[in-house]
Amino acid sequence: MLQFFKNEVFLSVVTALILGVISFFIFRFTLEQSTVLSLIFAVLSIAVLFIYKQNFTAGKSNRSDISDEKYHLLEKKFKSISEKADKLEIENKTTELFLASMSHELRTPLNGIIGLTEVLDDTVLTEEQKEFVSLIRESSNNLRVIVNDILDVSKMNAGKMELESISFDLFTKIEASVGIFKSKINDKEIGLNISIDPMIPRQVIGDPTRLSQVIINLVSNALKFTARGGKIDVLAEYIDQKNDEVTFKVSVSDSGIGLTQEQQKKIFEAYSQATASTTRKSGGTGLGLMISSKIMKSMDTELKVESEEGEGATFFFVLTMKVDTESFVPVEKKEVEVVEETQGFDDIHVLVAEDNPINQKLIKIVLENFGLNVTLAANGQEAYEARMNGTYNMIFMDIQMPVMGGVESTHSIIEYEKEHNIDHIPIIALTANALPRDREKYISEGMDDYATKPLDVKVLEKLITQYCNIQK
Repeated sequence: MLQFFKNEVFLSVVTALILGVISFFIFRFTLEQSTVLSLIFAVLSIAVLFIYKQNFTAGKSNRSDISDEKYHLLEKKFKSISEKADKLEIENKTTELFLASMSHELRTPLNGIIGLTEVLDDTVLTEEQKEFVSLIRESSNNLRVIVNDILDVSKMNAGKMELESISFDLFTKIEASVGIFKSKINDKEIGLNISIDPMIPRQVIGDPTRLSQVIINLVSNALKFTARGGKIDVLAEYIDQKNDEVTFKVSVSDSGIGLTQEQQKKIFEAYSQATASTTRKSGGTGLGLMISSKIMKSMDTELKVESEEGEGATFFFVLTMKVDTESFVPVEKKEVEVVEETQGFDDIHVLVAEDNPINQKLIKIVLENFGLNVTLAANGQEAYEARMNGTYNMIFMDIQMPVMGGVESTHSIIEYEKEHNIDHIPIIALTANALPRDREKYISEGMDDYATKPLDVKVLEKLITQYCNIQK
């Protein structure tokens, strides 16, 4: 500030002297007049420059303060956003772990209920007892659908739904998806028509499981809302084929209660059904159509509906899939042929690691019905010790067990086999966990394959056929 003052005074004095000389020699002012004029100019210029400098410095300081304040506000906002993102990531991971745990806890007792119901149904029962068993089976399957729907929604919301890209027989997949409802359709005396355009190539590449899931949801929906004596049409229509891609339309039509325009706008939303009373009349969570809609979006298409109230409804989607030009043999037929060639499981001994007593009894009954010898282990430690002291053709390994879990037990068994240079026994993860990438996760841990609970007898039979015959 002092340096500034010296500079301004010097500049003002020089300017005043020049003004005095000009006024004296050019304007012919007297010496006294010229001196007074110079002094007045010097004083005024110093005052004006000083005031200007003060205001400029203050303004600059204020602007600097404002800029600093804005910077700190932005910094706080970015920090807050970053903290929220970190918190959201932690919450997502916590939710995923919770779902994995709940999936296991729900599926474990459900596995026992469904499995033992099937076993009970194969025994000699009275007509009344058979009716009770049928009701138990129906209720259990409804509960399984609800659990699967909730897990599917959670996976989709977490962005973890992944699509397969494998070759499959489209015709067989559509027919099989509808075929599971034939008994219910017959019970309601509903007319069923399945029509698949022969112009569509049979063998395509995509995700057969998710496609089947959508068709099953649509047929199930049609069946629920179609009255006795009505009709359901399932059509696959050829649209176009360019190079190695075919475009076709799949539609499921019914003669049911139909939908208003307002209901059609909301039908694909979560937990949405036509009316509040629909759930009570027809059951369901209202998640099936929403899940199907999201699956179709992941396949780069859209699930749509055409309907009039009281005139039935048609749900449809247009799908483009790659044609498998290298293989024309249906995948399902290949699997059936393999099973037929290798059925009969004599002299096969399997080890089952399972801590739940009900599930122990269930899997033992199922496997013994195949003609297998079964040894049970109550935890991973017992399974490891049984492997060291015995020889088996196959090991079924539960994941969540006390003392030693399934993954840890698998590591120990594989390490033991390597140390003693003995043949590896196939280890199958038999678990209630059904979250994304579970299969890949367990295989990466050294297990050979993966099967979910509730037990699917056909899946077990296929696994036994595949792995036990390798050992022969």
